[in-house]
Amino acid sequence: MGSRWWQRGAVCALAILLGVVLAACGGAGGGGRGGDGGFSSEVVAQQVEIAADPSGALRWDRATYEATAGDISFVVKNPSPIAHQFTLEGPGVNRRSKNFGANTTNTFTVKALPAGEYRIICDYPGHKAAGMVATLVVR
Repeated sequence: MGSRWWQRGAVCALAILLGVVLAACGGAGGGGRGGDGGFSSEVVAQQVEIAADPSGALRWDRATYEATAGDISFVVKNPSPIAHQFTLEGPGVNRRSKNFGANTTNTFTVKALPAGEYRIICDYPGHKAAGMVATLVVR
């Protein structure tokens, strides 16, 4: 009987630990805002095209992108042979996509983005440190 209680206790402890781990990892793909990473699924008229380097080099196709304040859909192309991720951060903004695979195109929309300077980052492990960062200037 004592062994049975120990097993139940171990299972409960494991379930609690798993819950804590999953809660802590909940922001891995979405910055803590659910699966959409804080992005809208709506595609809007203003679109900014961004592409990863097709050779697999850890950089975006441009160092600086420009947009007008308001609703913006970022069309992020990954023609490279490796996975990437899309993060937009700046004053009051921290939006993170999930990782996406090679040879894919993804759209991430931000509603009512104010004027300012933002960073476009690939936060896939090691990519940001290698320099996969660009600037977005919103006027």
